[in-house]
Amino acid sequence: MSGNLALSVNNAYQAIGGCLFNLLLMFIFENAYINFTTSFILGMSHQIILVSFGAFTILMFLIKRGTVGKTTTLFFLVPPTSAVMAWIFLNEQLTFTDIIGFLITTVGVFIATRDKKNG
Repeated sequence: MSGNLALSVNNAYQAIGGCLFNLLLMFIFENAYINFTTSFILGMSHQIILVSFGAFTILMFLIKRGTVGKTTTLFFLVPPTSAVMAWIFLNEQLTFTDIIGFLITTVGVFIATRDKKNG
């Protein structure tokens, strides 16, 4: 049945299902309270619009332009990118092991996504 729906509609159904499941868990295990401040509303708007919708749109664009394998390989760059952003913006420390891991990951993604026209 989901094959007949637009990808954006499927994404909306996934988001609604995830929201309902987490609301259920929240009401079972927590005291349900949200402080609707300007910071909260701006932060949630950013997460919903830019992160969820934006990332989904970019993912669909990449899948349409290339192969699914190449696109999903890019997901391996998310942890190193997040760690570097945390280092820049949150002053978190990067260890030598982190940097070696980033280099290995980057080389792996390069090998998996490069054009193999000459061989």
